[in-house]
Amino acid sequence: MINSDFAIAVHSMLLLAAHGDRLLSSSKLSDMMNVHAVRVRKVLSLLKEEGFIASKEGVHGGFSLACEPGEVTLRSLYELTQRDILKPKCHDCSCCDIGSNIEKILDDILIEADGRVQEYLQDFTLKKILDLI
Repeated sequence: MINSDFAIAVHSMLLLAAHGDRLLSSSKLSDMMNVHAVRVRKVLSLLKEEGFIASKEGVHGGFSLACEPGEVTLRSLYELTQRDILKPKCHDCSCCDIGSNIEKILDDILIEADGRVQEYLQDFTLKKILDLI
């Protein structure tokens, strides 16, 4: 299951793109998304570290896009926010053939599933999503 960091990242980036050069504070973004400000700041920190957004400190500070919406794919945001999301969490049970092999088998299956999800998300840019909205 995809965690909410992905949705917060996508929503934040879309809001910043829609507001152009206007800076939006983390509090403003939080209010607009109806998400706790601490959660939003955590995701904004990831986006800033990766160079997707820029920030300006101070009373009139806030965040803005540091890239073109047509260059940012959902895949790049997924990769940033979804580390080991499909990693199976099996307990060690070497008492039977199933228990001693299930994690490896599920790992192989889920790695392929994750790859397919990423391939699909590659086709969607922020611009494409804004155009759909």
